[in-house]
Amino acid sequence: MEKARQLKDDLLGFQKRFVDGDSRFTIALWSRQTGKGFTTSFLASRGAMTEPRSKWLIVAPTERQSLETLDKCKDWIGKAHILAADTEEEFDAYQKDAKIKAKVIELPNGSKIYALPGKPASLRGFTGYLILDEFAFFEDQKEVWKAVFAVIVNPMASIKRVFVTSTPNGQGDMFHKLVDENLLNPKPDRKIKWEVQKVTIHEAAKEWEASGKLGGKTAEEYVEEVRAAFDTPEAWPQEFECEFLDTAAALLSLDMITAAESVEATEHGFDPNEEGEFYGGFDFGGISDPSIFWFAKKVWETAPDGKRVEKLVTRDVMFIKGLDTGEQLDAVRSRIDKCVRVCVDYTGPGRGFGDIAANGLPGTDFTGWGEYDADPKKFLSGKIEKVTFSEQSKRELFTPFRLCFGKVCTFIIPHVDWIRQDFHAMQMLKSGNEFKFWAPRMSNGHSDGCCAAALCRRAASFGGAAPVPPAAGRSRAANARRALAAARRARLKGAA
Repeated sequence: MEKARQLKDDLLGFQKRFVDGDSRFTIALWSRQTGKGFTTSFLASRGAMTEPRSKWLIVAPTERQSLETLDKCKDWIGKAHILAADTEEEFDAYQKDAKIKAKVIELPNGSKIYALPGKPASLRGFTGYLILDEFAFFEDQKEVWKAVFAVIVNPMASIKRVFVTSTPNGQGDMFHKLVDENLLNPKPDRKIKWEVQKVTIHEAAKEWEASGKLGGKTAEEYVEEVRAAFDTPEAWPQEFECEFLDTAAALLSLDMITAAESVEATEHGFDPNEEGEFYGGFDFGGISDPSIFWFAKKVWETAPDGKRVEKLVTRDVMFIKGLDTGEQLDAVRSRIDKCVRVCVDYTGPGRGFGDIAANGLPGTDFTGWGEYDADPKKFLSGKIEKVTFSEQSKRELFTPFRLCFGKVCTFIIPHVDWIRQDFHAMQMLKSGNEFKFWAPRMSNGHSDGCCAAALCRRAASFGGAAPVPPAAGRSRAANARRALAAARRARLKGAA
């Protein structure tokens, strides 16, 4: 039917690719708010309209959800100007004296679309096309899967195609197993292979933007708007980026944090005349969120085993809120002057601050402190390292920071309640074999103090000597080696 085919124009590109696939077994691993029910209802409706006497079964976690999808089917069929009858059918549930009642849409060509809750008995003996909607959220997922599998492998059954859609709901369930063995870690010896289509909120938003459905917003703006409204950062990767998350744990336990507290560390102890080797970390928050500059002094102490240990002792923690970029630069300028090196947050609004701090401000006499980059291909020997937050850079930042809070604490912090809470709020969320890092929103931000402290530790990890600038006649790689050697000599000198 041509009208039914024309209705496909209402779908986005990724939705069209799903409904037009030819695999017998298909999985839609889609983010929230990407129209799973909208798409599967079109799939069932188009199939029922174009294939006479076909049967389509929509199964969702609850009867209400399956009926909502059935209502969407009615809308699609109505757009095609086809009159369908609402009926109800009762059939055996393969249990003694048990019956299953299903709401049904019956089309004039004899096709039917059924709606049922996700119960194992609903599937046994069914013939036709099967849609499992939000499969990861089925209450009795394993038993449902057993029933599905029984009809899939039974040559006498006539299950024509199976469509599974869902957002992830953690690891270890059947949905995760299907995606893992067919997409994440494919098993070549699987007898039944599934085609898996993964669509995150980022990919969907780009298609919405291209189709003019975002009201003038860019895809990035829309995603950030959804992220802010969702306001549950720990669940964002799973709900909107289709990642199967496992367990979460605090980056630093309260015992680890309190063991690092000492009276030698101060919250407001910046002294421009104090001698020593200082490092800084700056987490930039713009005007609405706080910015924090963490200022620490490198010292050498003797550990209980007699070894010399390098430590960072917090001297000052500057909490800034309500200032624009220029005002923040003025506020931290004296601290940056005092530091050997400073790592700054170069993400989002922090990019402007990082560029000004490193390169100066055109049209003024402020020339900046220069950019630092140890990459031999670049070898920039300034004071400011610009750190763009990503999952990879966060792992590089927080993993070594956590090691500072071991049996011998090498990052000393003051006895301050908000710092303790801020550090403890930072979470490690296991995703497969890797960890992600996130923090819930609190009155003081999203563990901004922990981020600033970790940036400070990173700044100090490059050694105390200023990098040796590239010399004429030498390669950048050779100069990088000379710089690292100079840093090692400085560290050995401090240990002596």
